[in-house]
Amino acid sequence: MEKIAVEYKDKDVEFYQLYTREPHAGQDLSKRSGDKRYDFSEKKQTKTMEEREIYAAEMIEEWGQNRPILIDIFGEDCVQNWLGGGAPNSLAVIDKDGKLVLWQVWSDAKELREKIEEMTKSESN
Repeated sequence: MEKIAVEYKDKDVEFYQLYTREPHAGQDLSKRSGDKRYDFSEKKQTKTMEEREIYAAEMIEEWGQNRPILIDIFGEDCVQNWLGGGAPNSLAVIDKDGKLVLWQVWSDAKELREKIEEMTKSESN
């Protein structure tokens, strides 16, 4: 997603990342990827907003995130629950009028790119 955000930064498209929960807490996925950044064995599931803030800051540093990161609240009213799906890699596209125009339970870069192209072309006409 970072790559797509860079592609569209000059086309009046804004990208945000919503940190909802630690998707791979306690897992070591580095062996299959060969990348030590995928070793989450020391990560615990967050229980406080402070922990989420710390993990979000680490994500910016470790992964080179340039998108602003929003941090979801806990409980029934969290964004992850009310948008549906509950997957840790969901995606929402909201147009300039605040209308949800694309929802993906699991983010799909190709579909996202197609939707942004459609939206930016219609705005320039």
